Amino acid sequence: MTLRNRATAFEWAKWATLVLAIAASVAIITMAVNMSPSSGQAAQAESEVLAKQLEFVLKMNSAFLGFLGIIGALLTWFFKNNLEDAKKVASQMVREGLDQHIQERVQEEFRYWEMSARTERVVGQTLVNYYLPDGIEEPREFFLVKQRGFRPPIFCSRLEEVRRASDDVDVVILDVQNWKDPAGHRVVQLTDRGWLVPESEALVKEQIDLLRSMLSDAVVLVVYVRGIVAYLNDAKFERFYVLPANNQVTLLGHAVNGAYVAYADRIASQRS
Repeated sequence: MTLRNRATAFEWAKWATLVLAIAASVAIITMAVNMSPSSGQAAQAESEVLAKQLEFVLKMNSAFLGFLGIIGALLTWFFKNNLEDAKKVASQMVREGLDQHIQERVQEEFRYWEMSARTERVVGQTLVNYYLPDGIEEPREFFLVKQRGFRPPIFCSRLEEVRRASDDVDVVILDVQNWKDPAGHRVVQLTDRGWLVPESEALVKEQIDLLRSMLSDAVVLVVYVRGIVAYLNDAKFERFYVLPANNQVTLLGHAVNGAYVAYADRIASQRS
């Protein structure tokens, strides 16, 4: 029986006791009332009748006062003890409710922590190659990726460097946003509507094809440029993991998403 059920049964028992006690008191006073004085015999003196009537009134008064005393004592005892028990029951219910709330909260926080820990564990196991064609110095975006918590990412400025580091790689970032020619001008140019101009589209397409030819299908390729690469809409990319990123935020987000995809692909390959 639960604490609440026990408390309810105890309350019913107390109320039943109180009702029985009151009923008994009422029965006593009723009996006293029924003991009315005899109407007297005709020969009985008037003074004797008055004396008996007075005696009856005194008995009634005593019985009524006694009734009030009994009822008062019972009510005092009942409500005093009932209040104490109610406090105990309420206190126990509050403690149980608080314990349940704390337990649920701890479990919820633990689930969040477990999810975060799992996320960071996947990220921490992911190797990222950051490829900037003809890059002379590491761009700011590389340092952002470096600070995200991946395995120490590898900066590459030549395709041969990407090839050498491709055995254990999970995610490759192709940075054509910071791609510059020897004169320091941006290689990738955009139209007014945000698409790559034909010459830039052709150069980016070449880089993508070269990377895909040397990377396994399980490697995720993130193409970083502040524009729209029409080539990425080609149907053949349905079987490759390719993600476009057009700013620093999506670059980091897609790198993490790519880590998940690469991890899931490894798990699926191990089970098959």
